Amino acid sequence: MTSAPLARDFRPVARARADRAPRPAFPAAPVDRKRRFGVLGWGISLLATWGLLIGGRAQIVRVLPAAAPVYAALGLKVNLRHMEVFGVNAKLVEEEGRKILLVEGQIKNTGAAARTPPRMRLAIEDANGREIYFWTAAPPKSRLNPGENAYFRARLAAPPEEGKDVRVRFAPDASAT
Repeated sequence: MTSAPLARDFRPVARARADRAPRPAFPAAPVDRKRRFGVLGWGISLLATWGLLIGGRAQIVRVLPAAAPVYAALGLKVNLRHMEVFGVNAKLVEEEGRKILLVEGQIKNTGAAARTPPRMRLAIEDANGREIYFWTAAPPKSRLNPGENAYFRARLAAPPEEGKDVRVRFAPDASAT
C-alpha cells in the first residue's frame, strides 16, 4: 500500500528533472574580444564615413564637382552659392503690338554672410524639355544680406513660338561664392 503514494510523488520530480536544460559537458568558449571589437570598429567607421559624406557634401562638391549629380540623385541638395531662385512666374504680354516674355521671381541669400548674387540664366524650353534659347540677366541688387530676398524681372522681346517653359537658374562662373 505504500507503493502508490511513492509513485505519485516520484512523477513530478522526474518531470521536473526532465524539464531542466542539460548541463554542457564542457564550459562555453570565451567570446573572442578581438572579433567583437573589430566588427564594432568597422561599424563605427562606416557610420563616421557616412556622416562625413552627408555632412561635408558642400566641401566634397567644391573639390570634386562631379559628385554633385550623385548627391542630387540621392535627393540631397548641394548649394555652394548659398543663393536660391524661387517664385518664378513667366507670362506673355503684348506691348505696342509685339509679344514680350516677362519673367519675374525672387532670389534669396540662404547663407550666413552677405553675398553678391551672380547673373541669372533664363532658358526657354520646348514641349520636350529641350532648351531652345537662353539669355542672361543682371541680378536685381548688387549685394544681399543673410536671409534677404530680392525681386527680379527679366524681359525677352519676340520669344520663340515653340517655347513652352522657362527655367531660371544662376549662370555658371569661376567662383561660386
